[in-house]
Amino acid sequence: MNFLEEKDALCKKEEPLLEVVNLKTYFPIKSGVFRRTVGYLKAVDDVSFTIAAGETLGLVGESGCGKSTTARSILRLVEPTDGKIFFKGTDVRALKESQLRSLRRHMQIIFQDPYSSLNPRMTVASIVGEGLRIHEKLPWREIRERIAFLLDEVGLSPHHINRYPHEFSGGQRQRIGIARALALNPSLLICDEPVSALDVSIRAQIINLLTDLKERHNFAYLFISHDLSVVEHIADRVAVMYLGKIVEIASSTELYNHPSHPYTVSLLDAIPLPDPKRRRNVTPLKGQVPTLAHLPSGCRFHPRCERKRPICETHQPPLTEVSPSHSVLCHSPIS
Repeated sequence: MNFLEEKDALCKKEEPLLEVVNLKTYFPIKSGVFRRTVGYLKAVDDVSFTIAAGETLGLVGESGCGKSTTARSILRLVEPTDGKIFFKGTDVRALKESQLRSLRRHMQIIFQDPYSSLNPRMTVASIVGEGLRIHEKLPWREIRERIAFLLDEVGLSPHHINRYPHEFSGGQRQRIGIARALALNPSLLICDEPVSALDVSIRAQIINLLTDLKERHNFAYLFISHDLSVVEHIADRVAVMYLGKIVEIASSTELYNHPSHPYTVSLLDAIPLPDPKRRRNVTPLKGQVPTLAHLPSGCRFHPRCERKRPICETHQPPLTEVSPSHSVLCHSPIS
């Protein structure tokens, strides 16, 4: 039994699987001949949330708002600047490299691009079996049996085991990426926009696959997307992110039926209606999205918000609970 399993045995049942507390990830902006730091790009700025065992948390927002950086910071693929990350009660940021390697088998990621995330020089057997070779130290025969089982579980033929990534379509490549993430039977899967690079028909297949896998294995998901219509079908709770901050978090039903932040309302209004005869009275957002290097004072959304008040331009709003398990970062939330 390793240190993580010993820690897990002592954890209380009500303790969240993942707890992120005031997470910050800043990137220095350098200028001049001597490349001095003249500022910081605040990709993730004071983000907090929890994920329970077997729960799916959807993280949504526009491109560039910090969703992927949040995911990579949790896994320490990008080193956070500040904050705490607890996985099964273990402080991830306090772990040494050898301890972090042991933990990573319990936290896996499915990347956005199924083309660049697979090594073109490696066969499917090498890609899916790499984690098993590193962590399990199994004989090659047992590894091949496990790979064949994983391929069958994600809807691919075990006969594909010796093929290379260029021989597969985008949807099939993403299934290989999912099989790789499942190989070590993790407790948490981070899905970093796993369907955004796929055709619409293939998206539905991958979403259904992830849903089936959750029911079979009781994974917890951090599901990242910019498409709220996709998140609606898979998430138990939804967190909305804007310019490095979570501006609203609630259960999926509550957020879709009673959005409280003006930005969330705008995202929901942007979802296309399947009936071409139906029309929405939508007021499009004005202005441009500010850059993370030059953030506005006060509320970050106020330059584009029609509900803004003078306090919005000078003071950052507090995270206010508008109903049980529904919090919003706004001075004047929509009731």
